[in-house]
Amino acid sequence: MSTQDMTKRERLEAFWAGERPDVVPLSIYGWFLDGYQGGSLGRDPVMRQYVRESELIAYYNLMPSAMRYTGDVEPFYEPFERNGTPWMREGFRTPVGEIFGLSEAGWRQKYLLADAADYRVMAYIIEHLEVSPDHERYRRDVAALGPGCVAGIFIGRTPLQTILVDYAGLENFSVHLHECPDEMRMLYDVLLKNFRRQVEIAVDAPGRYVSVLENFTAETMGPRRFAEFTLPVYRELVPHLHAAGKVVGVHYDGKLESCKEHIASAPVDVIESLTEPPEGDMTLSRCRAAWPTKRFWANLNVSDFELDDADLARRVREMIAAGGDNGRGLALEISEDVPRLWREKIPVVLRTLEETRG
Repeated sequence: MSTQDMTKRERLEAFWAGERPDVVPLSIYGWFLDGYQGGSLGRDPVMRQYVRESELIAYYNLMPSAMRYTGDVEPFYEPFERNGTPWMREGFRTPVGEIFGLSEAGWRQKYLLADAADYRVMAYIIEHLEVSPDHERYRRDVAALGPGCVAGIFIGRTPLQTILVDYAGLENFSVHLHECPDEMRMLYDVLLKNFRRQVEIAVDAPGRYVSVLENFTAETMGPRRFAEFTLPVYRELVPHLHAAGKVVGVHYDGKLESCKEHIASAPVDVIESLTEPPEGDMTLSRCRAAWPTKRFWANLNVSDFELDDADLARRVREMIAAGGDNGRGLALEISEDVPRLWREKIPVVLRTLEETRG
């Protein structure tokens, strides 16, 4: 691959592969442009212009699979309004019971799983979730993305992270580990079968980068459970993706220090949304020392965008230096939230990254 005049996709492909792109890439999650959490960024012509005309990349996670429920599982979505704010009650009705969650303006207020009975209902739902390849839809979705957009293959989360992030939430998860461990393990085993199927489909999917959107922060699980429940999943399934020529990235956007030795042994290629202090607890230099062969798709902290232009540029240069080998194995992204001063500050970041052109 030429290192001169790369397209945006070629730039990310080089980074994913651990090669040196012509310019260190900067990306933003595409869903921010599409009104994520009720936002209006997608209607802002300046952002769309950045994505079309500048070096900023809009990155999307797209699924190469289709899903349908069997066994009389009925999903439901019931919007309503409370005090002028849009709410959503959503869940599932099944022959073995009903579960539901509540969201306010896109933010979760009640999770699906509240007790042991809910775990049994959720296990029934996943057992009756049929997952099949839909590579043609994936190709159509990629083709429909606008200029400046790049997509990866999305396969969800590993089982325990699915329970924690999507189904129970941190508070319930912490209680359920002690109050209903058998039901949690039962659901974990069912979810693992589903995740194996997602990996099987991704092996033959078009595209190279596979995203495991873990939303992992180590203090919610700890090294013992990471070693017991998560690391074995990576060791079993990631080699199948590697054999198919895929690059595997995990979304680790929180604190990682307590699990750093286990992360070092995990056969994943990219740590995505890697976030330095104060949100995270490891600097890029410390990450590079702990994981010398991994690639870092590092999140620019929202607070960085509050710096004046000179300090922001200095901050970006420091990240590039800490990432190792003058930007090799490093990309930057906006992945946790859209900064308040994005109109003024994204051009500063892009100008600074242009200094890396080689």
